[in-house]
Amino acid sequence: MTFTPISRRITLAIILIASLYNSLQAQQILERRITIDMRQKPLLQVFKQLEKAGNFSFSYNSNLIPKDSLATVKGEGITLGDALELLFHHKYEFTENKNFLVITPPLRSLKIITTDVMSEQQSYSISGLVVDALSGERLMNASVYEKELLVAAMTDEHGYFKLKFKTGQAREITLTASKLLFKDASINYLQSVAITDRIRAADYQHAAENSRGIEKEGLGRFLIGAKQRIQSLNIPDFFANREFQVSLTPGLSTRGMMSPQVVNKFSFNLLGGYTAGVEGAEIGGVFNINRFDSRYFQFSGVFNLVGGTVNGVQLAGVSNKTLGDVKGAQMAGYINKTEGTVTGVQFATLNNETRMLRGLQIGLVNVADTSYGASIGLLNISRNGFYKVGLFASDVMNTNVFFTSGTHRFYTTVHAGMNVGQEERTVGLGLSIGHDFMFSDRLYLSAIAGYQRFGVKSLRENWKQGKLLMNAQLTKNISVFAGPTVRRYSQHSQLNFTPEAPDEYGYSNYSITVTTHKNKFGWEAGLAFNSVFKPISRTTHTSENWFLGMDVLAGTELNASKPVYGGEISVLREFNDRFAASLTTGVIFHEQEATYRQPYTSDMWYLSYYDYKTLVGMPLKLGIRTYTSKHLFFAGEMGMLVGLNKPTEFVEVHKDQSETRFKVDDKTSSMIVSASAGYVLGGGLETSLKYDSYFSLNMQLVTLRLGYKIKLSK
Repeated sequence: MTFTPISRRITLAIILIASLYNSLQAQQILERRITIDMRQKPLLQVFKQLEKAGNFSFSYNSNLIPKDSLATVKGEGITLGDALELLFHHKYEFTENKNFLVITPPLRSLKIITTDVMSEQQSYSISGLVVDALSGERLMNASVYEKELLVAAMTDEHGYFKLKFKTGQAREITLTASKLLFKDASINYLQSVAITDRIRAADYQHAAENSRGIEKEGLGRFLIGAKQRIQSLNIPDFFANREFQVSLTPGLSTRGMMSPQVVNKFSFNLLGGYTAGVEGAEIGGVFNINRFDSRYFQFSGVFNLVGGTVNGVQLAGVSNKTLGDVKGAQMAGYINKTEGTVTGVQFATLNNETRMLRGLQIGLVNVADTSYGASIGLLNISRNGFYKVGLFASDVMNTNVFFTSGTHRFYTTVHAGMNVGQEERTVGLGLSIGHDFMFSDRLYLSAIAGYQRFGVKSLRENWKQGKLLMNAQLTKNISVFAGPTVRRYSQHSQLNFTPEAPDEYGYSNYSITVTTHKNKFGWEAGLAFNSVFKPISRTTHTSENWFLGMDVLAGTELNASKPVYGGEISVLREFNDRFAASLTTGVIFHEQEATYRQPYTSDMWYLSYYDYKTLVGMPLKLGIRTYTSKHLFFAGEMGMLVGLNKPTEFVEVHKDQSETRFKVDDKTSSMIVSASAGYVLGGGLETSLKYDSYFSLNMQLVTLRLGYKIKLSK
């Protein structure tokens, strides 16, 4: 490419303008030089002229500034800071945040008054008061701390504090007092000695500016003591690194009150801990709470709550919540929530949620505001995604229904069907994943791979299948599709054979089960009703109330196809982050197999049978619930079923028709794992569909529930 002299000049001018613009952006706002001449103009007009001259924007509370008052400011080549001093005469504080100049009321000053200083070798005790420097008022809940030694105390209702510590060597001691809406104050003690400061506030400045703060989360407020929450607000920008810490609960740790200001390489929390972050590994028996980042590895028995970014692996028995991004793997027994971007994997049995997905989600319900990755589940909700419900017929089953959700890049489909009108009715249930090749908005090709269970009145057989379906969009919400399929069947058959001679036990008839595989080509065609998901609301269910819930339930046990019914009562605690915890108990009744008694005849010398009665049990479960919209919620529970009766008796019938009954010592207790989807009807009413697995009893319950909640707290 050749440049003419004119084009060279134009290119050079563009480069110079861009360079000047970038240098202006990089320059501190208050140091930018402006020229202004405004006389007796409304303050709002003066602000607009200053913003234009300095290439920035003001940010302030509308009630703070009298925008209609008249103001005068004049200067040529003066800094913006000087112009604001001429305008307000130190009436406000100015803080820079990116290209915004934030106006706040002026901060009052603190003052430390020492009342007693005692020392013995390297042990010290310092007590005193923290007061308002202007009025002399004693201040409660001010934090007093020594940055290098990581010791801290809070002032009582009289403004009094006392610190005890050891230095290990003679050195200068600097005490700092901090309180929300006040300027820090410091005072030095003993001989001046050079101190190596280990503060790494710069590493966490970005997280501090962008985090909503875990202290604002419902679980954070519930588990973190008031003193530690206040101290975190008093000391927002001081952090130190240490090798390790051990906690029993938040506040009871080797770092004491300074634990929220310390980033550890290794952190062990017997029950739970509250720290600034971890740069190595953290293990918690029940929970881990980090104000900012967690790097490399974090595990808890119940939940993790991180205010910054997770970089590495985060594991929890029940739930994880991260207010920043996740770069790695976030895995939980029930729920994962990320307020930022997931770049990696989210895996939970019940629900995954993130604002932006650039990886993989695997769970029953997956939610992403925007998805550039893949979600595998029964329900995948994305703002740039879609969902379909429809009907189709195939060469195997003539009536099928399906539900598809996800994005055209990757989606999942749940489908069920049967052969209607045939004497031997084949039924099927399957799950598929797919990708659409878009030719236009109205024409696209779907490539689908799936797995299906099928059989006559059961789901014993299975096939794997692939499909290529051409889709034509007839209207905005209706489409048709058709195409070829290929299936690989796995069928089980029983073969009977007779050996040449009876075996050593006298048996001469045998049967074996043979599994055969075969491939078959077929077809599929159908009709779909499709739509897009609405933008996801995150402002629902922000209460922090206690509720008493009562449910009635009815359903079936899948293995025996026997009815189940009963009732439950629960205590529910909602948190302001669309999250709730529950404790549930109740009673269930499970009908057993019908008792069969062979008629007694005179030629019998002995008759016995098993008498099956209704199983009565009391479940006791701990659970969590997450709301994905104002009305829709998903829940998971774990616990135990305690049997209240022995439902099976062994009966001996005598010749005189009398009976002797023996209680069979069957197991009637079991571990329970539950998952449910529900809908809030309003007025305290809600309904849900729940699946319960009783491991020791080999029971799988599907029940429909109707509940009513009574609010306990104001």
